[in-house]
Amino acid sequence: MSNSMTRMGPGAEWGEAVLQSLTAEMVADLAAKLASALESADELLKPETLALLRSLSDASESLSNVLAEVRRLEESGTLKSLAELGELLAGMKGALTGPMVADLMEQGVRLLEWADLLGQRDVRERMTGLLAALESAREESRKADAPLTLFRMFRALSDPEVREGIRFFLAFARALPRKL
Repeated sequence: MSNSMTRMGPGAEWGEAVLQSLTAEMVADLAAKLASALESADELLKPETLALLRSLSDASESLSNVLAEVRRLEESGTLKSLAELGELLAGMKGALTGPMVADLMEQGVRLLEWADLLGQRDVRERMTGLLAALESAREESRKADAPLTLFRMFRALSDPEVREGIRFFLAFARALPRKL
C-alpha cells in the first residue's frame, strides 16, 4: 500500500477498488444516466416549473383536504359508484340514436303537458278527497254489524248520497271506454 493510501484511510481503498472494477461500458452507461439526470434537473429549474412547485406548496393544505376527501369517498365505495355511473352514462350516450332522443323528448313534453293539466284541474285536492272517501268507506265497512242483504241494498237506494254515488259510477262506466 502506498503512503498516500495510508493517509486516506480504508474508504479510499474501497473507492479505488470500485473505480478499477469499472469497464468502459459501465462508465459510458453511468455518463448517460448522469446526463439524463442533469437534463431532468435542468427541466425542473425552468421558471414555469419553479412557479408550479411554489403554487403546490401554497395549496398544500387544500390538496391535503382534497386527498382526504377522495380517500373517504373511496373507502365508502362512493368513488367506485360514481365511476360506474359515469361508465353507464357513457354507454347510454353511445347507444342513443337521434330518433331515440327525439322520442324521449316527445314523451317528456307529453309528461309535462299532462302534469300541467293535472295541476290546472286541482287533481291534488281531488285525490286527497278520494283517498279520504276510501278510508271512510273502509272504516264504515269494518264497523258494519250485519251482513249486506238484498233488502238492505234496496233500502240503501233511498239514501240520496248512495244514489249520487251510483249515478257517478254509472257515468264513469259510460265515459271510460270513450276516453281509452
